[in-house]
Amino acid sequence: MTYHKYVVTAQKPTATQFAVKGSFTSATEMNLVLGKGTRIEIYTLRPDGLKSILEFSIYGTILSLQLYTPPGRDKASLFIITSRHKYCVLTFQHSQIITETSGEIGFPGQRRNEVNETKAVLDPSGRYFAVTLYQSTVTIVIPDLEKTNIQPTLQRKISLRARDGRKRQAVQHAQDHINVSLQDKYIVSLAFLQDNTLLILYDDALGRRFLQAFQLDIKNRTLQAGEMVMDYFESDANLLITMPVGGGVLLIAGKFIRYLKPNQAPIAIGIRPSTINSYSIMNENGSRILLGDTEGHLHYLTLTMSDQNQVESLCFIGLGDISIPSCLVYLENDVVFVGSVLGDSQLVHIQPTDDTTDDILKVIDEFPNLGPINDFCVADLDKQGQIQLITCSGVAKDSSLRIIRNGVGLNELAAIEINGVKGVWALRPSFHSVHHHILVVSFMNQTRILELRGNTMSQMEGSGFDLQRRTLVAANVIEDGVIQVTDQSVRLFEANGQVLLDEWYPEGHVQITVAAVNPTQCVVSIGFGKLIALKIEQGKLVVTGMTHLENEVSCIDISPIDEPHSSSVVAVGMWKTVGVMLLSLQDKDLSIITQETLSGTVMPRSILMAKFENICYLLVALGDGQFYNFKLVEHQTVLVDKKRSFLGKLPIHLSTFTSNGTTHVFAASDKPSVIHSRNQKLVYSNVNLKEVRCGTFFNSATFPDAVALTTKDGLLIGQMEEIQKLHITKIPTTDTPRRITYQESSKTFGVVTERITSEAYVSTTTTGGFEILDEQTFKVMDRIYFKQFERPLAAVSMQFESDVNEYYILATGRDSDAFENESIGRVMVFQVTPDRKLRLVSQVKTEGMAEYVRPFQGKLITSIEGMLHVYRWDINTYGNGQLVSECCKRLPSITETITTFNNVIVAGDMAYSIVALEYEPKTQSLVEVAAHERLKEVLAVEAVNENLFIAAEREGHLFVVEKCQDDMNDEPLLETVSVWHLGEIVRRFRFGSLGMNNVDPDSSPVAPSLIFATASGAIGVVADLSQERFKLLDQMQYNMNKVIKSIGELSHSDWRSISIMDRKDEAINFIDGDLIESFLDLTPQQMQGVLDGQHGGRKLDSTIEDLCKVVEELMSVHS
Repeated sequence: MTYHKYVVTAQKPTATQFAVKGSFTSATEMNLVLGKGTRIEIYTLRPDGLKSILEFSIYGTILSLQLYTPPGRDKASLFIITSRHKYCVLTFQHSQIITETSGEIGFPGQRRNEVNETKAVLDPSGRYFAVTLYQSTVTIVIPDLEKTNIQPTLQRKISLRARDGRKRQAVQHAQDHINVSLQDKYIVSLAFLQDNTLLILYDDALGRRFLQAFQLDIKNRTLQAGEMVMDYFESDANLLITMPVGGGVLLIAGKFIRYLKPNQAPIAIGIRPSTINSYSIMNENGSRILLGDTEGHLHYLTLTMSDQNQVESLCFIGLGDISIPSCLVYLENDVVFVGSVLGDSQLVHIQPTDDTTDDILKVIDEFPNLGPINDFCVADLDKQGQIQLITCSGVAKDSSLRIIRNGVGLNELAAIEINGVKGVWALRPSFHSVHHHILVVSFMNQTRILELRGNTMSQMEGSGFDLQRRTLVAANVIEDGVIQVTDQSVRLFEANGQVLLDEWYPEGHVQITVAAVNPTQCVVSIGFGKLIALKIEQGKLVVTGMTHLENEVSCIDISPIDEPHSSSVVAVGMWKTVGVMLLSLQDKDLSIITQETLSGTVMPRSILMAKFENICYLLVALGDGQFYNFKLVEHQTVLVDKKRSFLGKLPIHLSTFTSNGTTHVFAASDKPSVIHSRNQKLVYSNVNLKEVRCGTFFNSATFPDAVALTTKDGLLIGQMEEIQKLHITKIPTTDTPRRITYQESSKTFGVVTERITSEAYVSTTTTGGFEILDEQTFKVMDRIYFKQFERPLAAVSMQFESDVNEYYILATGRDSDAFENESIGRVMVFQVTPDRKLRLVSQVKTEGMAEYVRPFQGKLITSIEGMLHVYRWDINTYGNGQLVSECCKRLPSITETITTFNNVIVAGDMAYSIVALEYEPKTQSLVEVAAHERLKEVLAVEAVNENLFIAAEREGHLFVVEKCQDDMNDEPLLETVSVWHLGEIVRRFRFGSLGMNNVDPDSSPVAPSLIFATASGAIGVVADLSQERFKLLDQMQYNMNKVIKSIGELSHSDWRSISIMDRKDEAINFIDGDLIESFLDLTPQQMQGVLDGQHGGRKLDSTIEDLCKVVEELMSVHS
């Protein structure tokens, strides 16, 4: 393990913070633009819904996203502000994103803290924005669309040592923004009126809330205080909404909504108590407005207007429940997009009411959101070496558990209970038909035909098939024919089954062992290495070649590669001498073109020639789960680039299918997979099925783009979900899941939940609970609730050193006052009974809230309000166990994350970074061995080894510390050796890998990796790098930033640097995997530019092929 780290996201952020609507990609079409952390997604509004057309990432966390139409234009531009005070204006031209202008918003004398939120409003003329980035300050941003890359004038630049940080550049007033200080005013909301009037809702130094008008003078760069609009109203008024016409605003409070206009009496309406946090204006004059609140309710506000657009009255009604919104966008035709950071985003239709239903809202589509991920665990539930992530996602009524695995989901459409199936093939009513209509199902000694009629499958009689024999292969062929190969003969008959055109028997009526068919050819093996090729000519089967091989044939394929209906070669798998051959079908003696020997003694069971991204491959599957792939080059005469993987432990059957117009290969086995190509590299994706014996493409009118699969239970028809990296399943929960742990012995998950309510807590209020769920069904097996202000805080499953049983340990806490001065807690030990119920075995009261628990060498570590306790498990003479405190140690402050390695215990502190302790077994004591003397709020920590620890802090930074000696006073310290800005809040690290467990065993093993999950729903991986690999990637990363122009002209090095207050440290010893893996998406010219070190880089001593191979190896840690 090294301190050189590679960080990559396997799942991009899913929480939707921003949503705006406008004509961005074209003046004639309407777009929905979503902002998700560092990511922007663009959709087009279509009659059948939203269509994704573009998505990209920027180097910065999006703080504000506005779509506006600059004066004199017919197409909108995108205005973005990032958390590091950068802004840019983007347009869409020539099918790509163009940066029109960019800049940085500085303010001399003000500390530039990285902010988490801002208020931003556009003036009615579309020329400038008012934003809040600095305390008690309004900044007017004036994008200059005639110039690009505006840089503020620098006063001075002070450079200090890199380790001590670098002071930010002092910035004078720039031409692109104006900073206006409002002394002692905390700004709550902003709204522009006509004539450069800016309304500001603010609190004064005494906490009183005011609404005041200010006059903006762009020429003199001033904001003049005007009249006080309101000075006596509720302190919970939090939102201003500018009306499109009429010159007024809406002031939204918890119990009232007011329409305000200068020189006019307010118009108000009382509403149900709620905190409204989002809105969307539905029409041009603003008389219809949708409002969303923090409890997940959608409201409808109407303004009655006169002919002169004067507001006369307000009407407010509730429409129904939605996800807890962060943003609302009314699209069209009574459809609204609900963006959420706490639950799934939604597309909701507002329906007219009638006497038959009271439901006004109907969810017509959902956009999954994993965030915020409070905790997660990893488990191999299928026992196939492929881990799954189970996350605690969402908040309140939008909370859920999410099961995440690397692979593809199958949506089951139909199932037929049938046993003993040996093979299945789909046929069309004619050769040129698009849809399949029958399935040929083969058994040991017979064949059955299933015909699809409407939505039902029924057995078909009277066809041209020999139903009393086992079918080896069946397929449509030219001239509207069908070939059926049985173990006795090759039958050619009309597709309607009425006329048998020809039947070929091998000489001596020997048995046919294996066969393959394409639209014009058939090749069979009759045992003892004898191979015979047939061709269809004018409705007859004609022998065109034969040969006698030294080895027995185990599988055959003649799939067309270059020609649409025929093949010039036959691929053959052999046993005795395990290997593959390519034979020429153009020669009568089927001469050998090339051959390859495979390792092992198990024969090939399936072979297939396929083309992915215009590259021809030979795929070979063996009987023990081994899988080989070769590239077929020089007109399918040479096999090169042999690679080996494992796709299970049982025999594999290969077949092709089509999804969204792209051909994929389905590998049926005990661990079924889909084989596809990405960036000219074969990728293996698990399928969410346990065991599949064989499969075929079944594209019927009823089940388009479906597959028919045989399992031990019967025949399954389903549609593959979009080929993706991660497959996600949602398990809705009653309460908010906060912590999760897995217990192998009881095959259950233990989940700590929190009950979130808007009502005041009393002693009878349920605060939360602890529940156990079945590992397969996720059904709640048992649950306990907590009241009397006691809250469950943490849980873990463990086995004590003196006990063979496995227990759930639950930590709780109860506040006695608002400052937790007299808080208490409990550590409870539960056992899962045979009938899968929770039984309390033991408990111990604690002097303070028990915040965290973790197993440690058969003992239990508990963090209790700044004290670290070690408990042992003592069993008395009656066989009952109890927790006994063995030792304790004071920590700097409260900790909510602990990890261990051997005898070392590492605590992440809420104020003072990391402390490393060592447990002394002989003295039964804890000794501090090192500390990281920095002010950091650490949210997650993991021990790489006993000297190296990785952590995540609240500011969104990742850092690695190493135990070392202080030269000055000979005290052990934790020194920062690696640091990097992720831009996400990470609350948990877990060891594991998201990559499929099918890597080439002949290649060097991949080091163990760490998985992390974030508040925005992103999932990532941290992997180790050797020093040599790090040097290559570091230079490659530098060169890529020189060659590739970033969107918004945002600096990658600035984004990944550590910025706290006025200090800035460059990122060290981390590699941005998202940037590195984008190398495969570059053009050949850009790749060559990276290699040559163009535009100020340094030439790399590698080839493009070498770099591609390195990137592909790195991608295996998560795909």
